[in-house]
Amino acid sequence: MHDRLALWNAVEAIEKRKDAQLAREVEVGLPVELDHEQQLQLMSDFVKREFVSRGMVADFSIHRDDANNPHAHILLSTRTISKDGFGLKERTWNEREHLMRWREGWEEVSNEHLARAGLAVRIDHRSLKAQGLDLEPGRKIGVSRERQIGGELPERIADRVIEQRQIARQNGHRILEDPAVALKALTHSQAMFSRQDIARFLHTRTEGAEQFQAALLKVSTSPELVSLGLDDRRQERFTSREILETESALLERSKRLTQRFGHGVEKSRQTSVLSQHQLSDEQRGAFAHLVAAGDLKILVGVAGSGKSRLLGAAREAWEAEGFTVKGAALSGIAAENLSVASGIQSRTLASFEYSWKADRDPLTSRDVLVIDETGMVGTRQLARVLEVANAARAKVVLVGDPDQLQAIEAGAPFRAVLGQSGMTQLNEVRRQRHAWQREATQQLAAAETTQALIAYEKKGALVQVATRESARNAMLVRWAKEGQSDPAAK
Repeated sequence: MHDRLALWNAVEAIEKRKDAQLAREVEVGLPVELDHEQQLQLMSDFVKREFVSRGMVADFSIHRDDANNPHAHILLSTRTISKDGFGLKERTWNEREHLMRWREGWEEVSNEHLARAGLAVRIDHRSLKAQGLDLEPGRKIGVSRERQIGGELPERIADRVIEQRQIARQNGHRILEDPAVALKALTHSQAMFSRQDIARFLHTRTEGAEQFQAALLKVSTSPELVSLGLDDRRQERFTSREILETESALLERSKRLTQRFGHGVEKSRQTSVLSQHQLSDEQRGAFAHLVAAGDLKILVGVAGSGKSRLLGAAREAWEAEGFTVKGAALSGIAAENLSVASGIQSRTLASFEYSWKADRDPLTSRDVLVIDETGMVGTRQLARVLEVANAARAKVVLVGDPDQLQAIEAGAPFRAVLGQSGMTQLNEVRRQRHAWQREATQQLAAAETTQALIAYEKKGALVQVATRESARNAMLVRWAKEGQSDPAAK
């Protein structure tokens, strides 16, 4: 199956009908901010996570003929496969829910790689309509701008160019009528922006120099545009009045929840639950804080500090008191991890919001909503969730690390809320047994990467290789070797 020619010849040979579906094709746009090697690693991780793990054979190619539009084509097998070859067609792989999951998965893995590369940009898998943006999405052309202007184009591509210009002109008219539309789109993924960001945004959403200049003037002089002064590079930064009002509303809702002392667990039940769990003194203190009276609690902890074990104990205490515990996270993987690690039945925040809009599964005064990886949640979404919880008089527990990946949507609301409402914190790393390893993990969490790597180097635990692939291979070889020599070791 690693021979592309043999793979697709085998696929074609097993199909008997002349109208048979030989493969499924998925096309994705690659982030231009990543270099070629990083784009390749992104694609490899994505196809392994979303397709290969489900039993599909995935064959992908990356096209970079247009530097402004790097993209990849993925061909997927449509039949199950075993050591005996291809079997029956897997019809469920064509279901719409899989497509939506792949879109969400592309967002998750892309944002992981963007963050790993030290980039602040994030992507959102939702449509513009779902994001609340009143603009028409552009059409994929497939050829460079130079070819669009100067060369002979096939009829189908020429039609796309004309359609894209019409869409750009239509979006330009909308922005001229209401410049707040552009500001809302600009602040969807970044709370602050520069004049260059405004121009870059309008460049692809207007038609011609005249409309571009008119839209730029309209947005730049809009009363909804708020100057924040100069940054450390002496560049003027802006935000929108709507973002400022949303941040203010978010802090007001979190303040109301903090001042409401409900959902406390009786001391006898706390003692009973604690007797069944081996928690450290630090974890026991955090447990007492979370289950005490109060409708907004915040738990901050570095990786490996035992947050999941603590939340599992807290869940038992809340349920013993008669409360229903619900878990939420921004991504499906994070929600699944929360369910497995703590026993809290969890869904994505988007799923909760969809249900609430349809008047299904509403929050009640007997609910405790635990939101994991809150640092990834944007200002607008967290404000909406806290509004629903506040109206329902439910309890909200925010869990995360303000120093981890930034929010996909605009803002850093988790940091703002914990600054106002306080928190309980887990600093002891419990995943590692040795003190120097625990200290290094804390240094990594505090972005003191150099000091952490020096500590590992001093212990002879740092191995240098030329490429990421070499590092992965070396790690797997060592893992297999140690597993064979001491299979009982953890």
